[in-house]
Amino acid sequence: MAAARNPIQVLKEAKQIARDHGCFVVEKDKRYLVYRKTPTGNVYVGFRTDVSALRALVCTVTNFH
Repeated sequence: MAAARNPIQVLKEAKQIARDHGCFVVEKDKRYLVYRKTPTGNVYVGFRTDVSALRALVCTVTNFH
């Protein structure tokens, strides 16, 4: 069985993936909000409360494999 990943590492990875694909993550009230940068302004995509779920959302939104 693989060792459990550090939540801080997963969070940093999710933020980096988002940044590389034109999105960003905001931490607010124990929630992680994902926004997409557009020429007319930032568009809210969704939120998650768990870092693993946040990474999955970011990967889905950015089509990261």
